[in-house]
Amino acid sequence: MDFLTSGYGMTLEDVVGSALFEEDHENMVMVRDIELYSLCEHHMLPFFGRAHIAYIPNGKIVGLSKLPRIVEIFARRLQVQERLTEQVAKAIEEVLAPRGVGVVVEAFHMCMMMRGVEKQNSRTITSALRGVFRDDAKTRDEFLRLAYATAR
Repeated sequence: MDFLTSGYGMTLEDVVGSALFEEDHENMVMVRDIELYSLCEHHMLPFFGRAHIAYIPNGKIVGLSKLPRIVEIFARRLQVQERLTEQVAKAIEEVLAPRGVGVVVEAFHMCMMMRGVEKQNSRTITSALRGVFRDDAKTRDEFLRLAYATAR
């Protein structure tokens, strides 16, 4: 349980550290298919899936490995997917103050697969869109298209 809830002992400052860089890049930065594993706080059963994260810089970028580490902070807590998605988006906003942030989490929940409704192929998808990802339809569409593009 210590490992599965180790996110409570992690802070955003510890994870990001000094991996912030001044950069004039003005286009979308995306890391997709970030594996995540968490525990449902209601049933104490795992849920697992992927996160897709993008942001549009506003003078700063972060080391790419820090985005999966931010997911890990919040996934390694007793959690609900809806809150996890929002926490990741909020953390990226805090660290970078970007022009926009988009986060999509898609996960399979053992609490739906093993008990209750017992549906094996149901996937839950949540999103958090901030700034230009929420306000600009073209930016939002580009993000969602890239998040769901098939890997080659």
